[in-house]
Amino acid sequence: MSICLKDITIENYFDVLNLEVHPNQRNFIASNSISLAEAYVYDKIGDFIAPLAVYDKEALIGFVMITYDQKIGISKGNYLLFRFMIDQRFQGLGYFKPTMDAVIDFVRTEPAGKATSLWLSYDPENKHARSCYLHYGFKETGQVIEDEIVATYDLTTKN
Repeated sequence: MSICLKDITIENYFDVLNLEVHPNQRNFIASNSISLAEAYVYDKIGDFIAPLAVYDKEALIGFVMITYDQKIGISKGNYLLFRFMIDQRFQGLGYFKPTMDAVIDFVRTEPAGKATSLWLSYDPENKHARSCYLHYGFKETGQVIEDEIVATYDLTTKN
């Protein structure tokens, strides 16, 4: 496995739009088309946003979107993993950890500024996502935002 994050380009955007989670997971995450539309809007208002394609060598396997909370959100001064999805064809093959490692490595380059935490949220019904995130080292904060559980990863630790 050789995971890397790549920019969304004219060459790969349509393939990214065609990535999908399993049908029983669709209520847990926005589609990639919604995510790319959100990225466009966030970029237009001057916020840092990084929609990234996830590749294993040359195979497109997923999509992540990372933002930096520059304003007054609960994650102010930290990064937020806004989207994390592995295409249904590649789920269950061990891609979660190496993809999350790539996300952490990307955030640690401080593309939008210094931070001590990576924040995310997930639907309480999404037991598999919760298990993956907690096993990786995310800690639930006890906060619930828009009916989702908030968890953070300490970027000052080694993974």
